[in-house]
Amino acid sequence: MEVKKDETSFLQNMKQEINQNTEEEKNEILKKSISSHPLYGLLVHSHLSCLKVCSGDFDLPEMMNTVDDLALAKLSLHSDSSLEATTSELDQFMEAYCLTLRELKEAMEKPLIETHRIMDAVYNQLNDIVLSSSPP
Repeated sequence: MEVKKDETSFLQNMKQEINQNTEEEKNEILKKSISSHPLYGLLVHSHLSCLKVCSGDFDLPEMMNTVDDLALAKLSLHSDSSLEATTSELDQFMEAYCLTLRELKEAMEKPLIETHRIMDAVYNQLNDIVLSSSPP
């Protein structure tokens, strides 16, 4: 009886190990597919742009959005007519993720831009007051 139990548990352990190795292999294949995807560079760029906004170090949004638009148009999977009509789930995911990151960046920039504009207006008003009240 004990031999059967040991044999069964051994087989179960082997199955679990095989399943675990298979999952690890699938994860590695997925990682390689993502990192070699045509939109991966744009994805990293979009992610870094979000981090820049969080740190307060962001460029003019109008210019950055134009750069992002050009990059997305250049790398977009739908702009190439030689590709199949249907795109893979990874293609759709990468495009959606890039667009979502861009929308997130824009949403984070809005209050910062507005604050910057208000501060510029206050600075200009204070500058005008100082210049108009100073003797010639």
